[in-house]
Amino acid sequence: MADSITNTIEVNGKKYKLQHPGNREWMRVKKTMYSVSGDSIDMEPLLDYFFEHCCFPEGGQKLTLDNVSIKELEEAWASIALRFLRGELEAGYKYPDKKFFGRK
Repeated sequence: MADSITNTIEVNGKKYKLQHPGNREWMRVKKTMYSVSGDSIDMEPLLDYFFEHCCFPEGGQKLTLDNVSIKELEEAWASIALRFLRGELEAGYKYPDKKFFGRK
């Protein structure tokens, strides 16, 4: 079994530990998130799963769709969750990432 992927990131000054569920679990869960057309992911179950099983704050309450700010949800967490679960999020990521979001 491969070593689990963990990463510590910072979003608006708050630190979070991310724990990847593993390739097999991610493949299983991903099947339930794709729309019938198969070309887009339903973000609600993705973020519910991500906040419950993969994202752990270093302090404060656990994030959920009901308690995260809409701005962070739309701008940061939707992208972070997919990038992390796909293995594309660099270690030590900090939001806002001016380079990623096209800001100078």
